[in-house]
Order: sequence, then structure tokens, then C-alpha cells
Amino acid sequence: MKGFANILACGLCALATTACEVEFDFKDLDADPLFLIDGNIRTEWPDQATGNLQMYLYAVPSAAGNREFPEEARCTLKIYRNGDLVITNPDITIQSFYGIISDRFPVSPGDEILMTAESAGFPTASARTVIPEVPPVLEDVSFDLEGDNLKIRFSLEDNASSDDAYAFSFRTTTSRSVPDDGATGHTLPLIYDSRLDYPALDVGPFDVGWEDGYTYYGIFDDSFSGMRREFEVAAPFEKPSGGEDSYFRIEIQRIPAERLRYETACADKGSNILGFIGLAPVTFSYTNVTGGSGCFSGANVSFSPWMKVETGNENL
Repeated sequence: MKGFANILACGLCALATTACEVEFDFKDLDADPLFLIDGNIRTEWPDQATGNLQMYLYAVPSAAGNREFPEEARCTLKIYRNGDLVITNPDITIQSFYGIISDRFPVSPGDEILMTAESAGFPTASARTVIPEVPPVLEDVSFDLEGDNLKIRFSLEDNASSDDAYAFSFRTTTSRSVPDDGATGHTLPLIYDSRLDYPALDVGPFDVGWEDGYTYYGIFDDSFSGMRREFEVAAPFEKPSGGEDSYFRIEIQRIPAERLRYETACADKGSNILGFIGLAPVTFSYTNVTGGSGCFSGANVSFSPWMKVETGNENL
């Protein structure tokens, strides 16, 4: 979600620079402002009994109404778990982009999480999501260093009875010993068709890519047909120096399909940019937020173990 603010800024810039060239349909716009929300409640790792809420909230002026909000305007955010109120934040400033809202509370797979955002003059924005089941174990994880690239292979078996999606993030770190299981490392971006104009569409066997603190690659489970699927990808890799070793692991998240639909809509160059930034009806871009725009989703997180990358520097 860290990329959310950058995307929003780029959207506004693109809107300004293309206004003279592109015609947008402004009919049937709502006179009310709305809340644009990008939120995720994911299980912690390795403590999967704790949910980590990370959410951006932005107040978008209406296309037909007042373009400014009073300085004293506030939003009240509430989070419910299975009907019980677990978070209340009554003092969110909505005069400008608020930034990230962060909190933690206990969760279990199957928990229903309800989010509401309320403020005078705004429709109440609300969204529901469910904490997904624990993701399947990544199997046959292996890798080879080929020149300056790390060739990565892994597989997993999908549960045919569920309508899920998955997100993967490929991580590396350097250390003189095997890193702790809680170490997250940094992202290895994958290599595909560099001729593409938009990086989020450069995703190889996956359906979409996006930034959320780390780079993620998502795929709908309908491509598994309830069976095992094997993956082979490559990422640029820099050998360590200073006597440290390189270690590699894969993060996997089981996520609801609406998160991938939303990320796909955001990445689609053909999407109406006004819809994404909330200045056109929310149907212009996928949303699961009633009375607003954006996406609120759950995620259950797991990692493969840290594995040492043999770089050839070990004997130097």
C-alpha cells in the first residue's frame, strides 16, 4: 500500500497533463464527496493469531460540490471483528490525504472483519472481508544462480473447494548466519518483458503485480483447476560482499479474489483514471467498498524457510 500514495499522485498528474487531450464522461456524477480506501488486515508472521491492519484513507471531493474540506472536518473509523468493535479512531483528519492507519488485534481464519468510515457530509463507507485460511505449503522450492539472475522454482496445490487468490513476494537478505524466521528481507523483482510500458503488467505466469511495502505478484486460483501448479521465475541477483552469505525465501499470502480484481483494475492502462481517484462513479474501477471506493481485504501470510544461496563467494 505504500505505492498507493504514489499511484494517486501520478493519477492526479496524469489527469492534469491529459485534460486537453482526453474526453471524460462527467454525466451522472454524485454531488457528494466520498472516501477512497485501500486497506488490508493480514496475519502477522510468525504469530498468525495477530492481525496487522494497514490502511490508507483519502477524502475525495465531489466533482460537482465543494472542492475543499473544513480544517476541523474529521472521520471516525471503526473496525469490527465478528460483530464486536475492536478499533475506534474518531479523530482522522480529512482535510488532506491522511496517510497510513495502523493497528493490531487478534484474528483467526474465518473471522469476518467489517470496516466503516463516517463523517458529516459523506456517505458512510463500509466494507467486509474474511480472514482467509492458512495458505498451502510451498513445495519443491529450489533456485540456481545463472549469471546475474536467480532462477527460482516452486509449486503448490490449491484447494478446489475454495474461491481464493494468492500473492507471492520473493525475498533476499544477507547475514553471517541463517536469519531469524521473523526477518522479512527485501524484494527481488522478477524479470519478464521489459518492452511493456507499464511494469505492473510485466508479471509472467501471474495475473497482476503491485507494491505494498514489498513487490507482490498475484494469481487467481481458477488457473489451478484444484490441482498442483509449478512455477519457474527469474530475478536479478547481486552477490554479497563483506564476508556475508545470501539467503532467499518466498512469502505466500492467501487472499480474497477482490484484492486481485482491485489491483488489476488499478494496473489496467485502459481504466478510466477518474474512476480510480474517485472523481467518477466507483463502477469505473473495481471496488468492494460500499458508499466509497477502493478495496478492503484480508490476508493469511506464510513464508518458506530461509535457504542459503550458493554464490561462489564462499571460498574467497
